[in-house]
Order: sequence, then C-alpha cells, then structure tokens
Amino acid sequence: MISPPKKHGILLFFIGLSGIFLVCAIVLSAKQSENKKTILSLQKTVDSLAHKLGSHRKAIEKTDFYRFQDKIYRLQMPEFAKITNSVFSLSRKHGLNPYLTMAIIYVESHFDRHAVSKVGACGLMQVNYPVWKDELNIDRRKLFQVDYNIELGLTILKGYLRETRGDVIKALILYNNGYKYTNTNYHEKVIATNFYKQANIS
Repeated sequence: MISPPKKHGILLFFIGLSGIFLVCAIVLSAKQSENKKTILSLQKTVDSLAHKLGSHRKAIEKTDFYRFQDKIYRLQMPEFAKITNSVFSLSRKHGLNPYLTMAIIYVESHFDRHAVSKVGACGLMQVNYPVWKDELNIDRRKLFQVDYNIELGLTILKGYLRETRGDVIKALILYNNGYKYTNTNYHEKVIATNFYKQANIS
C-alpha cells in the first residue's frame, strides 16, 4: 500500500481542523443565538413581573384606603354601619338588590330603627305588626332589632315580588299599602332616592 505524500496529509489535517473550527463556530453561534433568545425571554418576564408588581401595589394601596375609609365610617357611624351590613347580607340571602332595600328603609323610616307609625308599623322597614304577627309568627320583643326587622321586611317584599311576578313597582305598592292602594306616590318616593338609582332596576 502506497502512503499519501506528506503534503497531502498536512492538507487533510488542516481541512479536518478547519472543519472542527467551523463546527465549533456554528455551535457557538447557535448558543449565542439561544442565549439572546433566553435573555430576551427573561427580560420580557422581568418586565411583565414589574408591571404586575406595580398593579399589585396600586391594588394594595386602594385596599388599604378602603379599609381606612370603612374603619372611619364604622367609628363615626356605628349604627348606620350595622344597618348597611345587615342590608347587604340579608338582601343577598333573599336574592334581592341591597340598594333597593336601602331605598325602602330610607323612605319607610329614614334609618330610625325605633320608628313607629300611626298604624303600628315598626322599625327600619316599618313591619306592620298587627297585620303580620300571626302569618310571620313575629316576636314583638325583637321587632326593633336591626337584623330581625330587615329579615321580616325582606320576607314580606319577596312574597309580593313572587305575587307580582317580579314587578318591582307593583311589589312596592303592595309593600306599603297592602291591597288598599291609599298611598299612590310611595313607589315614586322610593324610585327618587339615590339608593334606588344605584340599583339598576329596569
């Protein structure tokens, strides 16, 4: 077997070496490209996290403000705060709009839980004790309690809403008048309140 000339061997060596360098260069280039993509991806992630952190900080600031506002409100007007808590939770329990409940209480008693009308209607929602005492099995001793009175009032209102198939105006007329229809502008007073305007009731 004839061995190749020396210069051919050197040439092959350099060609092989060049190939190795070329492969290394390609690998390094690919890695650099991947690194750039990784860096860009990390930068986008950092930017996204920074944006989210900024949003969270703003949300925390708002939450802190609302907590402060709520605490001041409760310290300044504890009785009214109790009423609003009860209105919200009990309205949700009965599937009613809490703004509608607030509007009724405003017109009925102006948030005076000790209010009594000429016909014997009592408390925040002016529950007519003589009319409902047997049907709702009312405990007269509890009639002026915030939760109890609102619970009774909403039970009555919900019954009228069922009877009128969800017609709020007709239910309001029945709530105030029963079936006598003596106070024809009652529902207009309820609708005119700022509370009702927030209720978005069509």
